[in-house]
Amino acid sequence: MDKVVIGVDIGGTNLRAASIDRNGKIVSRKSRSSDAKKGIEYVMENLISLLTEMIADENISGIGIGIPGIIDVDKGILTQAPNISEVKDYPIKEKLIHELGSAIDVVTENDANCAALGEWWLGAGKDVNSLIILTLGTGLGGGIILNGKLWRGVNGMAGEIGHMTIDPDGPKCNCGNFGCLESFASAEAIRRMVKEGLRNKNLNTILRNEIRHVTIHDIPEIVGKAARIGDKFSYEIWESFGKALGMAIANLTNLLNVEMIIIGGGLSNSWDLFIASALIEARKRGLRAPMEYVEIKKSELGDDAGLLGAGYLALMGASNNR
Repeated sequence: MDKVVIGVDIGGTNLRAASIDRNGKIVSRKSRSSDAKKGIEYVMENLISLLTEMIADENISGIGIGIPGIIDVDKGILTQAPNISEVKDYPIKEKLIHELGSAIDVVTENDANCAALGEWWLGAGKDVNSLIILTLGTGLGGGIILNGKLWRGVNGMAGEIGHMTIDPDGPKCNCGNFGCLESFASAEAIRRMVKEGLRNKNLNTILRNEIRHVTIHDIPEIVGKAARIGDKFSYEIWESFGKALGMAIANLTNLLNVEMIIIGGGLSNSWDLFIASALIEARKRGLRAPMEYVEIKKSELGDDAGLLGAGYLALMGASNNR
């Protein structure tokens, strides 16, 4: 049996893993709830159970883990994770080696960095040398490729684009700051805006009736459906979402003058609802020359970008892009 690697994408809601061959082909998949709101120990318990199953079924040569948060890549320590409870300098790599054994190499990385690598390796960015990805999910992550290499920053913590301040008087973010981009353009942001609409009795009949029958995790999808059938309040949520995203696109383009900005993550499926307002805002705020050059593209790999990027790191080994 040929050896494969495991790529893992840990989200605020779901934990997904895939075995991947050297050409980037996904051989098998498994998933389960991440239980991120319950705390990091619950996440690790689910992860270890899932990896144990996959190691038993496959000939595994390495494991790449993408996780939302700020990571000390060399030490494999999750220093902070706003959307996972009870995280402070958590030794994720050490924990995995202790539970799974040291025979299989484990590489840990920020999940959006993994998505950037995935799109650069096999997706929308495979023909460019510089790109930024914005991953829209429970929170908002960011990953940067410059001159064909992942840019991690001086100590591996670059790319926290979701915590760029968009409005200093804005709502409190899970990171503790106020007015972060993530507070305006993420699933959590949509849920917040819906709650405010309920509290202020601004919700239209369409949306009010729909959300009675769903869990909190389904609210962004319902807001998307409502917007597409003419619900004014839902449409305004996506317009606000896009406007915040456009501010970030302009700032990033002005700062780094990259060839491409990719929009990925689960909420990129609502591209048609936010991209027009995002591009209007970006062109209004961005400098003309870099804005004319940069391509704004939707992810080609979708939810698989992070899995494939994590698998790429495992294939290349822990020294990749150092």
